[in-house]
This record gives sequence, C-alpha cells and structure tokens, in this order.
Amino acid sequence: MSVTWATIIVAAGSGQRFGSEMLKQYAPLCGKSVLSYSLETFTKYGPVALVVNPAHAPYFPVFASGVSVVEGGATRQESVRNGLAFLSKFAPANVMIHDAARPLVTTDSITRIKTAIEDGQKAATLALPVADTLMRGSETVDRTGVMAVQTPQAFNFSVIAAAHVKAAGKSYTDDASLVRVEMGVDCTFIEGDAENFKITTQSDLKRAEKIMSSQLTETRVGMGYDVHPFGEAPEDGTIKLFGTAIPSDHKLVGHSDADAGLHAIADAILGTIGAGDIGLHFPPSDPQWRGMDSADIVKKSLELLAVKGGSLVNVDCTLLAEMPRIGPHREAISKRLSDILGLPADAIGLKATTTEKLGYIGRGEGLAVQAIVTVRLKR
Repeated sequence: MSVTWATIIVAAGSGQRFGSEMLKQYAPLCGKSVLSYSLETFTKYGPVALVVNPAHAPYFPVFASGVSVVEGGATRQESVRNGLAFLSKFAPANVMIHDAARPLVTTDSITRIKTAIEDGQKAATLALPVADTLMRGSETVDRTGVMAVQTPQAFNFSVIAAAHVKAAGKSYTDDASLVRVEMGVDCTFIEGDAENFKITTQSDLKRAEKIMSSQLTETRVGMGYDVHPFGEAPEDGTIKLFGTAIPSDHKLVGHSDADAGLHAIADAILGTIGAGDIGLHFPPSDPQWRGMDSADIVKKSLELLAVKGGSLVNVDCTLLAEMPRIGPHREAISKRLSDILGLPADAIGLKATTTEKLGYIGRGEGLAVQAIVTVRLKR
C-alpha cells in the first residue's frame, strides 16, 4: 500500500535555550502541549512519524490517531533519517518535515507547499524574506535575497531519502540545504507566514499564547457538582481529593477513586461543550472503570474540549465538608491541580466551607464539591 503524503514531526530536541525544566515541545499552550497542535494538524494529510527522545516519555501527550512514535537520534539530521526509514513502509510519494516547536502553521501554508510538490517540484520550503537589518559585528550584511526558512519543508520521498543516505556522517541543520548539497536539487521557496515562528524562548511561548488567545473569541462557563458518601476507615488512612492524597478517618465511597473534586471539575468542563457528564463517558455500571484514577476522567474531558478547539482558562472550586480539613494541604492540592489542568496556580480557585452542622454534610455522612470553569473557543 502506498500513500501520497506522509509527515515527519521532529520532537527529539532538548531545547536548551528555552530556559525551563519543561521541554518546549511539551510546554502547555492554551490548554494543550505545543506539540499537540502539530500532531492534530498533520494527521489530516496521512501517516505521521513523531520522532522523539525516549527519555522524554513522561512528557508525552496523548497522541492523535495516525501518529507513530519513532526513536530520534543524537542530531536533528539523524532523527529525520530515522523518520524516513520508518515511513518507507508506507511507500509515500511525498513527505513533509516539520518542527514540533512550530504550533501555528496554517492550513493555507501547508496547501501552498503541497501544491508545489504535486505540480512537479522535488523540494520546497516555507520561507519569508528577511525584513530586519542584519549585522555581523560592525558590518551590515546585504539582505538582498536572504530568506528566513520555516517548516514544513516538503520533498519527493525518494529524493529526500537518497539525500539522507549520502549525507550520513555529515552535519546539516535543515533538509532543504541537505538536498541541495547532496542531490543538487534546488529548493523552491514558498511564501510562509510570520506567525509560523519557532518557539525557542519563554517570550516566544508568550507570543504564541497571545496569538492563539486572540483566535478564541467565544467564552463559555460550565458548572459541576458531585457528592460522595463516607464509608469505613481507608486502608492507608487517606482519601483522594482534587487528585491529592488527604489524611482521613473515613474513605469516600464510589465506583472510581471517588474523588468528588475532580469529578465536579470534569463535569463542569464537559458542560461547556454540551458533552453530557462523566457518567455518560465512564458509566459506573462498567467494571473497567472501577477504582480508576479520576485524573484520567479530567484528562478525557480536556481532550474533548480540545477537539472542539477550546481552551481551559479558569477553574474555581468549593469543597462543602465538615471533614477533612484541606487548609494544611492547600499548596499540594494547588500544584496537583495545576499539573492536571495545565493552568497556572493563579487560575485555580480553591475554597472550603461547612454547612454549619446542617444536613448530610453537617452530620459528617459525606462531602460535596462545586466547580465552575471558564473556557474559550473559536466562534
């Protein structure tokens, strides 16, 4: 079986200039990882080889359908070669090669570069003329004809595959240069987009956030509410609440881990996109969900929001309970929610109150959590 197009997404780099323990390709950007945007974009065009460093596995997002993970090499050139070797089983006529740290590439840009190859060019790259004055030391560099190269770059598959075989042991920073030198094939420049920049620094990430946020013009609010009764003493002396182990004399009873905090948050997110409630997606009658980590329930709700093109902006939670007291654990809860939701701490509200000894909560028979979330979506 052969395909017309395949894509290599290069994501094995360490991003040393990003200035964070979090690798730039996995950094949160409007509710999803930077890498997720490229995955969702390029799976529309055929099989995708995502080239990664296996050591980065803890950061991997949920991969889109049609994505295969390929082990990267010590250099970008080696990583691309590994991706080409993997994709050869699909016998693609053409291939695009894209940097994972360019999440803002547009469909129009991809269409332009694909058309160039389909019209007979063997190599093409997105590029923009350099507008700024260039200096080398005190000397001004003539910028006539100077182009800033972007990705994706697109190639006839047999040409780029042969070029990488010839380039073994050499060092190239991009594939357009590699093909020109090794195969004598000039790369056609296709008009790029100023917003298709590569995220290299923290300021680049903030710039991308501003651009993406400006595209999300519809604001929606969702509310979730969940209740769980108390049962006998928990075996380890703790319960799960907001994804955090909290000391308690009584366990929470439920089909999953009975984390009322995360259940309320998940229901609130689902409510913003009309996707029902968690019982619809994780029915308590199904034994496969027994004892499941409720963080996975929230993860599913965020995935459904992302499919709709939405981004989580804020979460505000209120715990109604006589026990346990969450004050001593506020910092741990806030950090855990930040990790689960991909939100900064100041976008997460966490409050607790009692019912002044009234009702089932006042009698200590159970607890409840109310959550309100704000999301933004493209209109």
